Amino acid sequence: MYAIYEQQGDQLSLFEGEQEELVDINEAEEYMRLLQRENPDEFERIADLRDGIRTAKPSDTKGLYVFCQAGRYRQLFLADQDGEVISRDMAGVLGVIRCGPKLEAVNLPNGYNAQVMRIKRLFEEEVKHRQAERDHAVSLIQGQRYVLRELRQTFGQADDEEWKARINILNEAFRTINTAAINRELNRLCRNGMTGQPLTVALAAIYNQHNMSEALERQRSGRKEHPIPGVVCSEGLV
Repeated sequence: MYAIYEQQGDQLSLFEGEQEELVDINEAEEYMRLLQRENPDEFERIADLRDGIRTAKPSDTKGLYVFCQAGRYRQLFLADQDGEVISRDMAGVLGVIRCGPKLEAVNLPNGYNAQVMRIKRLFEEEVKHRQAERDHAVSLIQGQRYVLRELRQTFGQADDEEWKARINILNEAFRTINTAAINRELNRLCRNGMTGQPLTVALAAIYNQHNMSEALERQRSGRKEHPIPGVVCSEGLV
C-alpha cells in the first residue's frame, strides 16, 4: 500500500511471490470438481477418509496446518513451529498446503500432537463463545418477560407435581414460541397485572387457542444438540 501511495511501482514486485502462493476458494472447488469427474475413485477415497487424519510435508513455511469443524462452523489454522496461530486466511492457508500428487510425505515433527491439541482447544473456546452469543441473541418482549417471571413465582409456590409439570410446559412454550397474535395476548395480560393461578389458567387457554402444543413439538423435534468441535485433518510443515 505504501508503494502504491508513493507511486513506487518497482517495489510491488516484492509481493509477486506471495500473490502466487494464494489459492482462491473457487480455484480449489474447481480442482475438486475436476478430480471428481476425471478420477472418481480417488475422489471417493478422499471423501471417505476418517476425521483426524494427519500427515507432514516439506515446506518453506515451517509449522503446521489444522482444519477444525463444529457442525457448519469450519476454520482453517496456520501455525508456526511453536504452535502459535499466524493466519486464518483461507487463500493463504490453501496456498501453503497445496502440493502435487507425487510429493512424498515425511515424518511428523516432535511435539506435533500437542500443538494440534492446543489449536483444537482454541477452536473449542471459539465455538463456546459463538454459541453463547447465539443463545443470548434471543430477546424476549415485555409480555414474555412478565409471564415467565410470574410463572417462576407460581411454580415455587405450587405443591402439586401435575400442576408444576403444566407450568413447565407453559414456560417452555411462551419462552420459545413468539408470534404477533400471542404477543398481543401476553401484553394484555401484562397490562392487566394478572398473577398467580388466574394467570396460569389464562396462559393455558392461550396455549390451547393457538395450538402451541404442535408448534412446541415441531420445535423439539427440530432442535439439535450443540455440535462437537473436532479436527478434520492436520499437516506438519517441515
